[in-house]
Amino acid sequence: MIMGQSLISIFRSSAVMVILLLASIVALALIIERFWYFTRNRFNTAKGLLELRQILGRSGVEAALNWSRNLKNPLGRLFAVALDNLTLNADELSDLLYSLILEERIKYERLLGGMGTLANAATLLGLLGTVTGLIGAFSNIAATGSGGPAVVSKGIAEALLTTAFGLLIGIPVLFFYNYFSKKAADLAMSLESTAERLVVMLQRYKLQGGPGVPPEANAPSQVVLPQSQPSAAEDKAWKF
Repeated sequence: MIMGQSLISIFRSSAVMVILLLASIVALALIIERFWYFTRNRFNTAKGLLELRQILGRSGVEAALNWSRNLKNPLGRLFAVALDNLTLNADELSDLLYSLILEERIKYERLLGGMGTLANAATLLGLLGTVTGLIGAFSNIAATGSGGPAVVSKGIAEALLTTAFGLLIGIPVLFFYNYFSKKAADLAMSLESTAERLVVMLQRYKLQGGPGVPPEANAPSQVVLPQSQPSAAEDKAWKF
């Protein structure tokens, strides 16, 4: 009960409150989805590079390629594309990996625009509900010709509820929007740094004639892209 009214009656009397309720449900769904996505695609770049180097030295390119494909995360896809294109020179390979990182960043930032819009819209809708509520309260007083401080205060309090509800939605959603945006930027930068080290490592590996290096490794060749989208299985061995 709020000011002698149930929540149901408050929502029934205000269309803005209903819209804010729907917005809160959508925002919660977006936050849960992003948490699930980042958890499912977590990785550790230092550990990944170390294991890749060890597998290359021990078993060669084919084993490293199969291992990379089984990771089912952005780091594994980065490794797989690089190993699939060993015949490219350093500049060509860097450009290819950079384009892949851009694709991964788009996936990281998916739905974040909607989340930011909801955070701003919830606050503005709350203010709109307050303004329309105040207009309605004073219009009723003017129409009936009656009203004292108690009546006016009750009408204002009811109108301000929409602002409070809007802020209650907007502030947490804005927090998660900033959190996920920072997470997406950090992961993209981590992949970029890893790509640079990966190119250097593979160029040295080719020069040393490591096992599995194709004879044409120093000649240009066609770019090999991932053949399919990664599965939804989570690689629990990787952590942020």
